[in-house]
Amino acid sequence: MNDDKHIEFLTTKTNPEVKIRLMTIKAKNSKYSNRNFFLIMGWLSEINLFEPLAEQLAEFGNVFIYEPRGYGKSITPHKKGLFSIEEYNKEISTVLQLKGLKDKEFIIFGSCSGGAMAFCYYLDGKGPKPFAMAIISPQPHYKTPFWLPIFGHLPNFLMNFIQKLIIIFMNIYLKFKDPEEVKNVIHAKTQLTKNDAWCLRRFVHEFIIPYDIRDRIADIDIPMVMFVGKKDHFLNLEQSKQFLLNPKSKLIELEETAHRIQEGNEKKMAEETNIFLENLL
Repeated sequence: MNDDKHIEFLTTKTNPEVKIRLMTIKAKNSKYSNRNFFLIMGWLSEINLFEPLAEQLAEFGNVFIYEPRGYGKSITPHKKGLFSIEEYNKEISTVLQLKGLKDKEFIIFGSCSGGAMAFCYYLDGKGPKPFAMAIISPQPHYKTPFWLPIFGHLPNFLMNFIQKLIIIFMNIYLKFKDPEEVKNVIHAKTQLTKNDAWCLRRFVHEFIIPYDIRDRIADIDIPMVMFVGKKDHFLNLEQSKQFLLNPKSKLIELEETAHRIQEGNEKKMAEETNIFLENLL
């Protein structure tokens, strides 16, 4: 494999053993050899889906694509309690330190729930912190159905059945409500089939449902460039704008109607992020 790009497994917990995947892409321009991006993907993602964005970001710095526990090919046992906000805070700290990234020496680039991970880590994580953030579709909390926590107590075979029913319902609902988002339902079905659906569901129950930082937004005071789709069905744009408290923060609105707005916009996102970072100097 090219020495400028490689994938490795890192042990982030020993009892029980958890191993995550990390792709490293070296900066393509020596001018930016000391700039580091720590890319946290969103739910239902894996390294290959964010590699196009990472390749564009590598024009402006070194990139580390972090595949969290429970995602993609990362190795995580089926044990409840491994997918909490506190556990991911510890994991991110471990990965940053294993790669030698020190305080204020990197930028976190988080997508959707990856942005939520970034916020939680910045607020409560014990390891090195970023000097800036680039976030796709940030939210201070996620509106989930009141009945969703009950599903976390059901046996796996029953959850598999309910998962299929939810996908069928969402597919029909969005065909009438927001046809552009149907492709996200198809994406969800594909990812839940090819990856570890048990772990991905536990992430929803242990991280997404309790995640709520609405009363702590003011504490996220570092500069941030924020990317949003103007007609994203799953985004509350007004809530997202609350993160733009730092006078050096910047909002980039894209003419997109589907949730995974990075697809096809990787070059623009990388270039806008670089402009944002250059203006911080």
